[in-house]
Amino acid sequence: MYEKRVEKLFKIAPSFQKVGISGFHPGLQSMVEFCNLMGNPQNRFETIHIAGTNGKGSIAHMLSSALAYVEDGEKIGLYTSPHLVDFRERIKIVTRRDDGTIGYEMIPKEAVLSFLDSYDEFINKNEPSFFEITTAMAFDYFAKQGVKSGVIETGLGGRFDSTNVVSSKLSVISSIGYDHKYILGESISKIAYEKGGIIKPERAVITGSLSLEAMAQIEKIAAENSSPLIKSTDPQYIKCAESFELAKMDLRSPVQKLNLATVCAVLSELGERYLSTVLENKEVLYNAAKNTGLRGRWELLSESPVVICDIGHNEQALASLSSQLEEVAQGRRIIAIIGMASDKDIQGVSSLYPLNAQYIYTQAQGSRANDAYDLKRIIDDSRKSRGASESSLNSIVTHNVKEAYKELMKIVIPNDVVFVGGSSFVVAEFIPVFEDNKNVTNG
Repeated sequence: MYEKRVEKLFKIAPSFQKVGISGFHPGLQSMVEFCNLMGNPQNRFETIHIAGTNGKGSIAHMLSSALAYVEDGEKIGLYTSPHLVDFRERIKIVTRRDDGTIGYEMIPKEAVLSFLDSYDEFINKNEPSFFEITTAMAFDYFAKQGVKSGVIETGLGGRFDSTNVVSSKLSVISSIGYDHKYILGESISKIAYEKGGIIKPERAVITGSLSLEAMAQIEKIAAENSSPLIKSTDPQYIKCAESFELAKMDLRSPVQKLNLATVCAVLSELGERYLSTVLENKEVLYNAAKNTGLRGRWELLSESPVVICDIGHNEQALASLSSQLEEVAQGRRIIAIIGMASDKDIQGVSSLYPLNAQYIYTQAQGSRANDAYDLKRIIDDSRKSRGASESSLNSIVTHNVKEAYKELMKIVIPNDVVFVGGSSFVVAEFIPVFEDNKNVTNG
């Protein structure tokens, strides 16, 4: 019943991640109407609102883990996107258990069905987007569960994002780079303007590491709203981040240092006890992914062979990919399973993928997926121009992720390092296939 209903939801309201711009509804009027019909549940809990090109998901999960620990016994709502394996990953409640550990629960299937039944007439009549429906569902569920705070991640942009009906107690802008240019704008300043739309009058905004152009726009918006601006690049927050050992974190990517600084700034703004409690109990952030169920952020699926998946897909996210993989590989062969969406700047990121890896190109299901042969042409041409070896250019092309997995099984040995990425949907399709097959090597 649940599976059929969710499948129907995807059909009647296709997600942006699946179909691209046709799944995006600009403006907030439909969301406002939906919230009014529900009795504005988003106003019944405090909100930390997070936007950004990269890092917002990691920050959201780290903050949720920290808040659940400090607010001992209180429920923390966590709303993120996209999901990787289960639709319910988008809507979670994080709490501190009686034994002191942090745990999470996804929205129950029954609650999903109950919500869809309750608002079936509105959905059929008004045709809200998939993201509007899931955002409304999250607000409704959090209010009914009596959460103290909601950590709410934007889906796309900020100003017209469906989540921007909240009256947040503070806003976070993690980073600003080029992504979704056809919606958000062709310049960093325009993208910053859209993401800065989550800033609320006289409420603090915390920024991550932003370029001068992006910061100038955010400073302007903050000033217009009389909103205190806190920069996580200030030395005190950098020092705070450096007090954490990256090797102990289950979010191990080097960029997490920047995200940690932002988390430190947010906790400091919330109050001294928040930051001091977390600094005294650092495992709260060391185990943030485990505590909150975050997947697909430099996630280690296997140690022999090493299998890592990461949903990063834009220039900012991929900037250090090759060096990260080389550091992990330490001279061992790298096998890269790559698929990307057709509306991404594939040419712009082609030079950021490892030079001499063995590539398996693929494509996720859905109309947004870029043709795997086209992807091979662009990335391999880039690698050839950079001096890739002839043997590494003997790439494999597959038509879907399951086929890519089968090809991987033909060539992988325990000493290899396997990377899966380029698209959240490639990662989402790979994880269950991989986990359903325990024999992960042919050697």
